[in-house]
Amino acid sequence: MNDQTSPSSEKLTRGLEVISLLIIIACLIVIFRVIPIGVGLARLQSWLAGQGALGIAAYIVIYIVATVLLIPGSALTLLAGVLYGPWWGTMIVSVGATLGAAAAYLLGRWVFRSAVEKTTAKTPKFAAIDRAIGKNGWKIVALLRLSPVVPFNLSNYFFGLTAIRFLPYVLVSWLCMLPGTLLYVYLGYAASQAAGAGGVKDNGLLHWVLIGVGLLLIVAVSVYITKLASRALAAESGVIEMNKPLENGSSAVATRSRRPVILAGLAIVMLGLTACTWINRGPLAGIFGPPPVKLANKFKSNPAGPQFSNAMFTQVVSKYVHTGGWVDYPSLAANPANLNAYIAQLAKAPFNSLGRNNKLALLINAYNAFTLRLILNHYPNIQSIRDIPAAKRWDYVHWDIGGKRYSLNQIELMLRSDFADPRVHFAINCASIGCPPLRQKAYEAARINAQLQSQAEFVNNNPRWVRLSRNGKTLHLTMLYDWYSGDFSQAAGSVRKFVAKFNKRVAADLAAGNPPSVTFKNYSWKLDSLANRP
Repeated sequence: MNDQTSPSSEKLTRGLEVISLLIIIACLIVIFRVIPIGVGLARLQSWLAGQGALGIAAYIVIYIVATVLLIPGSALTLLAGVLYGPWWGTMIVSVGATLGAAAAYLLGRWVFRSAVEKTTAKTPKFAAIDRAIGKNGWKIVALLRLSPVVPFNLSNYFFGLTAIRFLPYVLVSWLCMLPGTLLYVYLGYAASQAAGAGGVKDNGLLHWVLIGVGLLLIVAVSVYITKLASRALAAESGVIEMNKPLENGSSAVATRSRRPVILAGLAIVMLGLTACTWINRGPLAGIFGPPPVKLANKFKSNPAGPQFSNAMFTQVVSKYVHTGGWVDYPSLAANPANLNAYIAQLAKAPFNSLGRNNKLALLINAYNAFTLRLILNHYPNIQSIRDIPAAKRWDYVHWDIGGKRYSLNQIELMLRSDFADPRVHFAINCASIGCPPLRQKAYEAARINAQLQSQAEFVNNNPRWVRLSRNGKTLHLTMLYDWYSGDFSQAAGSVRKFVAKFNKRVAADLAAGNPPSVTFKNYSWKLDSLANRP
């Protein structure tokens, strides 16, 4: 029987594989677009950073356990690049992988010897490796670590049965696993940057050029080292030949025949998963990002009720906030009396009795005042609000309004859900360059609508947050429009229409039936300090 396939059949099979891969990639893009994965990664990164050495130790322990349990470590290695960056990530994974390999070696030699012998005896490749190690010792171990001839996790147990001694095994394994570790960690790092989890790093053109060049170099070096190691290993032991298919080619034919079917099946599964994700995109958007809300105007005006003055906060922002929203944190840290006095006033405010506009102005100013105070609590030892431990940041239930304590996230949620006015997203400030700027006057109930309108017009016509390309085909928006898209769509029908309420050029394009495509700008979490002003 002739196992060779016809050229037309080969083309059809290859075409099916390509189409399946394209579908899988497209589905992943849609899923990652619907679920704000970058925000989730940033939060996980921030939480681990807040745990310090304990978080790193926990990660290493997880890696060791995964190695011992034969769980592939590639995903964990990629994640290390996301969470810790290329260099720290490589160091952390290197420690975890080496300790895991050492533990598996000892277990293979002293605990699971019979089971490992039965497993490896079925594969001639392991017999060849055993003979080669008997002759050349650590050299063969080094080549095997550099060339992926045998699975990493299983080989750890197998090495425990060979003549290689423990200390040379551990040292050689650590050193020769570094190239592959760096490759996978750097891949994770590059993916995290693309997903928007870049933290306070500079995401300009040079940043991306350096990431791309670094990735290409690491891939090239890894491939080159692998080829050299494979050739040397084949010359030393004939191990590579053990991977070749049988002469009749049945193994290769079976593999080739299964691959298109597997890819097609995976593509169908991904299409179904993507459809479910899209249908439930509203709730899913809140998994990593802000929770979705239903806009409602819950409060009524109360002209005869009590009034609350925010004049004390005006004294703060008029003196320490410069044009463009840049904050003089050193001077404010040296003279916090007025800020502290305003925060004390908020604790005594008759919040429940205030009318709608008084509540709105108070909550906006309170959020901004509490954020300034939060920064001062950790200044000058931070470069970003995200440098503050997560437990002491946005979910920190500490801030007193009218005798009740709130977190910043709870205040933001009230502003979003209870006033039906997404313009508040341009009024509250997270002490970051990516945030809309602080104004040099506090928001006041009597002028709140005009102030919010002015702020929304400023943000939506400033290229720092909103920019329409010269040809008018691409609308570059602050990530706020991505994170809170549900709020803006409820208020105006779509994100583009909300922008058009304040940007005449975008409004004209929409009216002419030429809606621009939307892309989101990289969000800088650097402090909006005067020192960081361009």
